[in-house]
Amino acid sequence: MIGSLARRAAAASSVLALGGLGALALQAPAHASSFSASYTCNIPLSGSQAVTISGTLTASPSPSTTGTSTHFALHISNLSLSSPVAINSWTATAGIDVTGAQTASFQVSGSGGRVPANQPITGDLAGNWTPTVAGTDQFQGGNVTVKASVPLLGTLTVPCTPNAPRPVAETLTVN
Repeated sequence: MIGSLARRAAAASSVLALGGLGALALQAPAHASSFSASYTCNIPLSGSQAVTISGTLTASPSPSTTGTSTHFALHISNLSLSSPVAINSWTATAGIDVTGAQTASFQVSGSGGRVPANQPITGDLAGNWTPTVAGTDQFQGGNVTVKASVPLLGTLTVPCTPNAPRPVAETLTVN
């Protein structure tokens, strides 16, 4: 289920001189790396279930600079976990693990509205990370927690743990 790379505008800039009248900053394209990863989720009242999370992870600016905050956007295009009843709203946090030039972790989070019964949750999560070491870093999904507001049941919390091997969801060069 690994899709092709998508393209998005990013915050990396290049400068073009305009005849001594000033400069124009242009956005250099960045890419959103597609991934598909397997998880094990602990479903309340149901137990453990194998789940696939597919999406894209985008870092901007790309490349980044040490000491500068880098924004990460995680788009979940498919979470192969659906509820037999409608969900009124949901929130999610996902850990992002960093390896390569440095080792770190950070979280992205997001929320969404109504999800009809038997439909997968899709959505966007965002967060920031500030690299402290120059080099190339790889980013992999870590633990994910989804909290869903379900009529008659209240708020249900679904923790999910990534299974090995974990795919690299994004690569970032830090200058």
